[in-house]
Amino acid sequence: MDTLDRCPGALRAPCLAAAGLFAVISLVATVAIAAPPGGPSTANISPGLVAATATLPGPGPLPVRVPPALLKAHQGAATLDDAADQCTTQSMTAANTPGASVAVAHDGVLILERGYGVKRRLVGGPVDADTLFRIGSITKQLTAAAVLQQVELGTVVLDDPVMTYVPELELAGQWPADRITVHHLLTHSSGYPDLPFDPVGRTDDSALAEWAAHQSEVALHAPPGVFWNYSNPNFNLAGLVAERASGQPYRQYMAEHVFAPAGMTRTTFDPAAVMADGNFSYGHLTSPGGFETIYAPDDYDNAVFAPAGYAFSTAGDLVRWALTLLDDGGAVLAPDSARQMQTPQRDLELIPGYSYGYGIFIEPLGDLSVRQHGGSIWGWGAYLIWEPEHRFAVAVLANTFASLPGAAYCIADYLLSPGSTLHPPDTTDPATWYRFEGIWDFTTSTGNPLEGEIFVESDDELSLFLWDAHSGGSAWFTLEHLGYGIFLADLDDDGVLDSDFEFIERGSPERADWLRNRSVVGVQRRTPRRPAGSLP
Repeated sequence: MDTLDRCPGALRAPCLAAAGLFAVISLVATVAIAAPPGGPSTANISPGLVAATATLPGPGPLPVRVPPALLKAHQGAATLDDAADQCTTQSMTAANTPGASVAVAHDGVLILERGYGVKRRLVGGPVDADTLFRIGSITKQLTAAAVLQQVELGTVVLDDPVMTYVPELELAGQWPADRITVHHLLTHSSGYPDLPFDPVGRTDDSALAEWAAHQSEVALHAPPGVFWNYSNPNFNLAGLVAERASGQPYRQYMAEHVFAPAGMTRTTFDPAAVMADGNFSYGHLTSPGGFETIYAPDDYDNAVFAPAGYAFSTAGDLVRWALTLLDDGGAVLAPDSARQMQTPQRDLELIPGYSYGYGIFIEPLGDLSVRQHGGSIWGWGAYLIWEPEHRFAVAVLANTFASLPGAAYCIADYLLSPGSTLHPPDTTDPATWYRFEGIWDFTTSTGNPLEGEIFVESDDELSLFLWDAHSGGSAWFTLEHLGYGIFLADLDDDGVLDSDFEFIERGSPERADWLRNRSVVGVQRRTPRRPAGSLP
């Protein structure tokens, strides 16, 4: 689970960390402080919509673009040990991270495990290879493995409606729950909104099923299967599918059938067990105002969102997991299941070659293809990369909400020398942006309806005028072009581009059909008003 990170990159000034901070500020809350150029502050869209503001753990869609200084921090290193030290310590300094843990495998062998820094800022306690961290959304691929085990046993069919296993699931809106399949859940293509939630929740084993039985006010953003859009509840439901099919509580099942056979002896969902172990890191979360909150492992737990991101682990255990997948599933999965997890199941319709398997991102890295996922949850961040050809894997854990993808990619760059990591240049012609113009109907992650108009402002940006028909409030902000139909916006008005929007076409190329954002999804209502090939 993650929020939004800002860093320089190859394609644009800020980058969205695919597994680092993804602090998604809900559109409906941030537009309340936006204003038209030269105009007065706008009225609040609706005081009631401020409740939709949330930190949504889990990675955003765009691949992380590591700053060149961090990617090449290994320069001059004589050994892997030296390279890991340089990559990790420089990334820690850049993110103000007090402690981290790293593990590396090459040629299928775990060859490095070590800790850096301290478990708790100011208090100290050295991090070592066995120090436990929360791993956030890396948990999702472990949940996917549990579901695929049940597929192997014949108790789950990926193309079955999720209601086959969760018959009590009912949704509001025009697209009913019976259109969602298990495959949709594992590929983030269900259209399920990424619901805001608190870190603290119920911890009993019945909580997940009771949550699923009380979704009747939730409406899908789009018909299931239309496009990929990251949403934690997909994996809440996937965890419940595994629970129902196996007849065991989700967390018990994971311990016995995934963690243990993978050799992940220090991986658990139990905060009490982590506290009793004693070798754990504290989480550090810095607010926008600079205030830091420090979390002990047992300061929060949530059985409902556990399948999406609440596991604790070590860097070594995560590399063992990656090697399990590289070894045709090891003692956890059949070879075909391990292959399916790591095979593109859904094109993300973003940068060429970037796709999603089952709980796993697949992306080009120079001449290579890597599998990766990151995770950040309140106070902790994690990143896991592996590459099949060289049987390479690297895991980096941090005790800050920002993960350290720079360290992971830097170590990969040292060992693999993948060549250029730049993506192909975008060839999108601004003269074709007329297809984005028109009136749009939006729904937020909390189901609140908004209306907006998008129009071309210049050859590198669009404008979005947004209003709430119920309150009469309105706001105006700019969408700046990144490339490939992706635009960035400064939603919290702090001068930094901090959220992404992607246009999706499903019909005529003369008109975009959907505007995708993790917190807000729009559908175009009217034909664009300008003719093809024209600019204002």
